[in-house]
Amino acid sequence: MDTFFRYYFIIVGGLFILTLIHKIFVSKKENILVEELVGDVCKWFYGMYPLRKSYPRVVFSNKKSDFDGIYEFHINTVTLYNKNLKSHSQTIEVILHELTHWYLIRSEKMSCEYDEQLNEYGYENHPQEIWCRAVAAEFTKHYMKQKL
Repeated sequence: MDTFFRYYFIIVGGLFILTLIHKIFVSKKENILVEELVGDVCKWFYGMYPLRKSYPRVVFSNKKSDFDGIYEFHINTVTLYNKNLKSHSQTIEVILHELTHWYLIRSEKMSCEYDEQLNEYGYENHPQEIWCRAVAAEFTKHYMKQKL
């Protein structure tokens, strides 16, 4: 009977220690603050795709919106709508989508062209939106592979 309890406590103790180690590594990924995550994604993007242009301000909003995020050229700001962001992977993809707009729209003329195309094609079929969605999806895969 002593042998049984010895092995029982060794196995249970080992499983307990493995569970603690697993929680330490998993909790770092799952409990990261959204602000930290977005900051890290921005830093990664700016390092991978440098541009001589001032970085956009990133704002988190609790307002209701039909969009997950928007980039506003005139005030050089990306706004992320917290209520619409349900996961870290979605947040990563949205910030990368908006940073792609920031990267593409470099002048007042380009901003006006975006608006004209929005009137002509609508949001879903807008050439820049199609491109930004595709680029953001691909960048998200690369970011998650490298960082998470």
